[in-house]
Amino acid sequence: MSQKSEARWTATVLVSPAVLVLVLLNIFPIAFAVYISLRHWSLASPNPPRFAGDFNFAELLVDDRFFNSLWVSGTFVTLGVVIQLLLGFALAFVFNSKLRGLDTLRRLSLLPIMTMPLVVGLVWFYMLNENFGVINWFVTLFGSERLPFLTERTLAMLSIVLADVWQWTPFVTLVIFAALQSLPEYVFEAGRMDGLTEREIFFRITLPMLRPAIIVVLIIRAIDAFRMIELIFMMTKGGPGGATEVLPWYIYTTGFLSLDLGYAAAMAVTMIILVTLAAQVFVRQIADPGKN
Repeated sequence: MSQKSEARWTATVLVSPAVLVLVLLNIFPIAFAVYISLRHWSLASPNPPRFAGDFNFAELLVDDRFFNSLWVSGTFVTLGVVIQLLLGFALAFVFNSKLRGLDTLRRLSLLPIMTMPLVVGLVWFYMLNENFGVINWFVTLFGSERLPFLTERTLAMLSIVLADVWQWTPFVTLVIFAALQSLPEYVFEAGRMDGLTEREIFFRITLPMLRPAIIVVLIIRAIDAFRMIELIFMMTKGGPGGATEVLPWYIYTTGFLSLDLGYAAAMAVTMIILVTLAAQVFVRQIADPGKN
């Protein structure tokens, strides 16, 4: 065996475990989901699974509940990610300053990220509960009536957005803060020597240099928010009247409560396709806005 062939064999042996894990944990589940989506497969039916072709996907086109869940997911992702980016951006600049006591504040700000989403949902459920929630208790102290945070359509959506923002804004802050720390100081010094104001330095130097970090954090948070189900499970169960029924929750109720695996798999595959396409479009438009 030649030295080149031996090197290839060694590389194959070293890479094979990682490829096997990738296939078992990522590729196989997606392929199996596609397989199920092409079949009439209901655990509530005595009939065995049978080939359905594109029937399940055609049903999605006339399913108002599916389109409502898409709209709710889009609203939740847009509100949550935009607020997280704005707050995280502002906090990152505060943490990047030389104020006293910021080291301790930085460490404490990471606590929400380390909390399980189910626990976050449970805590916010009890805090926002109309009957015994601590927030409504404060509201009554000022002579106001209790607010139906989890049982009124608009307030329910804002409540789950608030819980998501509380948990994941520190993640955005951490990424932007790390990016700020890595920016070379000589670039800013050169800008000041050229007579640029602090406002011009921010928009013409800082913001463009932070673009890669902003793109990464937006994509990660948007994808993660789109598949969020824990807060819905603990806080609203998709109510009231489908106001907080995001697409993952609709998939969960269809597959695990209604036991219609074929239709649930079709929605899951559609969600994967939509998220992938949206991420590709977002990267092309944001990463290189002048290339159109």
